[in-house]
Amino acid sequence: MKRIFNQIFAGLLLLIAIASCKKEDTVNIDLKQYVDNPTSNTPLETWIQTTFLDPYNMAVVYRYSDFYKDDDKVISPANPDKVQPQMQTVLEGFINPYKTVGGSAFIKRMLPKEWVLFGSAAYQTSGTVILATASAGRRVTLYDVNNFDPNNADVITRKLRTIHHEFTHILNQLVPMPTDFQTITKATYNAGWSSVADVTARDNGYVSPYATDQPGEDFAETVSHLLVLGQAWFDARANAATAIGRAALKAKEASVEQYFTINLGVDFRALQREVQNVVRNTYKLQTAGLPYWFGQNLFKTMTINLEDPIYTSNPMSDSFTTAYNNFKAAVLAQSSSAKHHLDYVQFRFESTTALTVRAAYTPAAGGTQLFADYTFSYTINATTGAVTFVKIAQSGTTGNYANAALFTAGFTSSIQVYLTGKTFIVNWMPATIDNANYNKFGGMYVSGTSANYFFGSLGQAL
Repeated sequence: MKRIFNQIFAGLLLLIAIASCKKEDTVNIDLKQYVDNPTSNTPLETWIQTTFLDPYNMAVVYRYSDFYKDDDKVISPANPDKVQPQMQTVLEGFINPYKTVGGSAFIKRMLPKEWVLFGSAAYQTSGTVILATASAGRRVTLYDVNNFDPNNADVITRKLRTIHHEFTHILNQLVPMPTDFQTITKATYNAGWSSVADVTARDNGYVSPYATDQPGEDFAETVSHLLVLGQAWFDARANAATAIGRAALKAKEASVEQYFTINLGVDFRALQREVQNVVRNTYKLQTAGLPYWFGQNLFKTMTINLEDPIYTSNPMSDSFTTAYNNFKAAVLAQSSSAKHHLDYVQFRFESTTALTVRAAYTPAAGGTQLFADYTFSYTINATTGAVTFVKIAQSGTTGNYANAALFTAGFTSSIQVYLTGKTFIVNWMPATIDNANYNKFGGMYVSGTSANYFFGSLGQAL
């Protein structure tokens, strides 16, 4: 007994000694701010109430509680300073777009009523990390909140993808996902997704390795990538895939669009537009901007036909209209015996530095369409979108180049004068374009003079 007492006493002395040695390292933390404390009345809780609870009956739980976590997970509490920036993204990048497109009744009916925030990620024994979960159609749990950076577009949009992914699961619990989607790549789903290379996933028709896990994750991933990373990103991935992969990705896109528009009554293209407006204009994600994709040479053509009705509802600037119509008149006046009609002008981006401006024309009396090609070089800053054009020596003298020689004077005094000697800024435009064409049109405006611009339908192949 005495020996036991001595051992206990010695142990206590050791603990006291350790405590004495570590005194200077003690951390003064008020744990009450991190744990459940419903009596608190802070500016944050007032903001949560007026922003989420009052209008949507949506609770935001950020104080730590074991009730909301799995017993086998060790998770840190959310830092209160990170809560409002994180939930602001939920509001502006998720709730508001759905509310704008689906209406207040839709978002109030479908919105998860409980959002739980944890500070750290939830780690799996497989080495993978859980960033969010959705359960019972009512709750979304967001992890890794303490690493949220409201000034980092990549961090914001990564979390926004997670939010849209989890909400898609909620929607699928309420309105089942399409059965046709589940059969598109049925043979290549892989529960061991963490070992799937991204290029393999792409070539098999998936937006990410995680999408290969099973159809439900695939559907949610496809939705979130189309909404947040955008149509250009999706198209670039499809274009880089094998023929089988591209066909699968485009089939999944069509299935997603039909699910939202038909099954849910939410115009998917309008929703995509609303989310992209936030991603491009509020979060400034570079890879959502048209300059980035021009720098990647994704869009290889821009076609302008001012007789297209699209330009009635979305007028071209006066300066470019004048140049276009002057060239059109020059084409018509070129020959007294065989009048020609200018069908369209097409910018053909052969590479990230080489441009051909093509004029398509047809005999006014009818016949075979002909082309006249004019050779330019151009430079583009993929970050700022600044573009300059320089007319260089023609790349040839026969065929389309011989045709071009017929209209050289008219082209030089109109289209060429308009393009050269200026700096343009690439941008998605016009802002008035309808939802169906939102991702299909883009253009450029003169730097410092936004009222002077041209735009056309974008193509991804020459």
